[in-house]
Amino acid sequence: MSKRIWYISQLADPEHYDMSIFDECPGGDNEIEWIKIQLRQLNLLDEIDFKGVQIERGDNLPEIEDVDAAFLGGSFHSVHDKFDWQHDLQSWLGRYREAGKPLFGICGGHQQMSTFLGATVGSIENGPMASSLKINLTDTGQDHFLFDDIPADELKFHFGNYEHVEAVPEGATVLATRPEMPAMAIDYGNHWYSTQFHPEALKDLFARSWAGTHPEYCSNYIELPHAPKMLKNFIDRYTG
Repeated sequence: MSKRIWYISQLADPEHYDMSIFDECPGGDNEIEWIKIQLRQLNLLDEIDFKGVQIERGDNLPEIEDVDAAFLGGSFHSVHDKFDWQHDLQSWLGRYREAGKPLFGICGGHQQMSTFLGATVGSIENGPMASSLKINLTDTGQDHFLFDDIPADELKFHFGNYEHVEAVPEGATVLATRPEMPAMAIDYGNHWYSTQFHPEALKDLFARSWAGTHPEYCSNYIELPHAPKMLKNFIDRYTG
């Protein structure tokens, strides 16, 4: 039986963000469809049982026993917004962590996981980060499976964030940094990982995300063909 891989979207509550900026994009404003595009290009979609929920739009979080591994996506919202669905997510993370199941958090997911485990999230000085940028791997990061098959000179990813994890939770290991932040990618142990950057992002979609607020940032993004390999590395690790 194919492994059940979930994508938990917390992209944006339509009441608090103008999602019409994505009207002309493949899949419109549905992040689950965007992820399917990447997984199809990685030749993974036919090998897994892929499911998705949009919790910021009222979808229920999956039952823990129905999940083999999951991604927790990014968000236009801050972890400090304290929406009801964010409280529900933190409770779910507790049950999921106890179950010992794999999780890969991205951007807002990175911050939700870190705060759940005791870290703090604060504003980036001179932020936001809004560009395709190179990261620096730590010694542990250089040998970490998440970065397998990504050439050293291609360690570039899309960023779009005003906030960052200021210090890692106790017991966690930093995998990557940048001058602006000390915890760019984290291994928390027990099959949990997260990144402040977006390995899943399509360049045009990501650039368009700034169209309504900072159109001057839209040209800051470039094609990054190696970045999505992180998705494949995670899925391969837990479906083999």
